[in-house]
Amino acid sequence: MTLKTIDFLRPVRAPFAGWCILAVGALPLGVAKWCDERWTTERRMAEEAQLAAVDARRAVQRPVAPPVPSATERRLQQARTELRRPWLASLRSIESAAVDPVYLLALSFEPTTGAIKLEAEAPSFEHALAFTQVLADGVTLPSATLASHEQVADATAVRPTVRFTVLTRWNAP
Repeated sequence: MTLKTIDFLRPVRAPFAGWCILAVGALPLGVAKWCDERWTTERRMAEEAQLAAVDARRAVQRPVAPPVPSATERRLQQARTELRRPWLASLRSIESAAVDPVYLLALSFEPTTGAIKLEAEAPSFEHALAFTQVLADGVTLPSATLASHEQVADATAVRPTVRFTVLTRWNAP
């Protein structure tokens, strides 16, 4: 090397061809990075769409649990059930059938089954049968059965009476 070629005062410049090669090399790197980001985003969106479709299929296949009624709703349902029962019509039928000389001693209802048990007293067995037949002729109480009867002799009564039990069931409208 000679002295003429070594110059420390002036900075050495990169040749123009080097800058061109650098630009040509950096351009494909930038395009590759942009394409990679775009493809990654597209893959992520496709995976999210696929997961959403799987979740939607699972939601359709999963049975829907019935809503649990609140305490107020349960009370309202019970009240509606009670209102649908023919209490008043049954009592009117029993009242219209129990005429003198038949006297009603006891009455018991079983609301869940609609069974009614009547205990009554009549002067004779014929009156007890007549009461049962009149009771069974109603629309609300379609059938009545004489379940039991017994002759009762009371010391204060002049003649013996018949105590009997009638079983019937109401017809829900």
